[in-house]
Amino acid sequence: MNDEELQRIKVGSKQEMQQGIAHLNQGEWQAALGCFDRAVALRETTPWREDGEAAWLLAAAWINRSDALRQLGDARLLPEAIRSLDRGIEAMQHVRLEGDPMFAERLILAWINRGTVCGDAGQSEEALAGFAKADEVLETWGREVTTTRRFMHAMLLVNRSRVLLESGAVEEGWRQSAAGVELLKSLEPGDGLVAQTGIRARGVLCHALALLVEKPGGEQPDDWIAAATDAAEEALAIVKRTGTRDPGVADLVRYGARIYRICQPQFLAEFVREWLAPDGPLAHDARLREEMQGVVQLARAEAETRLRAAPHDDAVAQRELRILKALE
Repeated sequence: MNDEELQRIKVGSKQEMQQGIAHLNQGEWQAALGCFDRAVALRETTPWREDGEAAWLLAAAWINRSDALRQLGDARLLPEAIRSLDRGIEAMQHVRLEGDPMFAERLILAWINRGTVCGDAGQSEEALAGFAKADEVLETWGREVTTTRRFMHAMLLVNRSRVLLESGAVEEGWRQSAAGVELLKSLEPGDGLVAQTGIRARGVLCHALALLVEKPGGEQPDDWIAAATDAAEEALAIVKRTGTRDPGVADLVRYGARIYRICQPQFLAEFVREWLAPDGPLAHDARLREEMQGVVQLARAEAETRLRAAPHDDAVAQRELRILKALE
């Protein structure tokens, strides 16, 4: 292959990549997949096993192809998304990572994505192994070298937390998500991706805390409750500042409402109103509104049950009556 042919492939594949990324940003997953398929086909013809730059470019095409497959939302496509990441990781073995900070970052991203997609596919062990590999590369090449590395470290912690929660390791999942949120705070306000990840991270943290406080006979330490309320307030501030409509916002409200219902039911209605009021950030979400009405009704029923169970305890009666009043 001569230089002219290589240049033609480089230009053509770059155009496909740019178009594919534009489609991703517009939520046009199938169109994006077509672009990345064509970019992969072009870049696979280059001597990437002997050319580090060609391998670097090929890895990007495979990684983005995997992202498009995952975004299509079809569980049957997840094995192919994992295979695409494996091909990207294979290509990165031919790149000298010391050449540029971005080189290691591409490999870190590939391993984080592999862990995430394996988690989506219900392959918890494979997911955690992928996150461990990402952690290993971060450790080797430095977690604090660039802002991108710090963001990737936070993303790793949050995504690993999600898998841990699904596999039943709730306390470790909580610790990982809390560490991820703290890292993201150092990067905020940041760009749209930082804001989106910050909201989702706080949603995962609230999910972890909801699972902890729902444990039968479990304790409800004040610092857990404070962490949940802080996370919800911080997420609301991000949403108001950015106007984002990320799906992770609704999940955060769901988990936040569960925590308020169990730990501080007197503040539940106020929490729901703040998000779902006509001028609130989720006023458009009719499904969530219906769900939250059900949560408030459940909290009211629970307060009434506690009230009936202690007919001669004035302190309990006064407390539950205040809760019922707040839930009107």
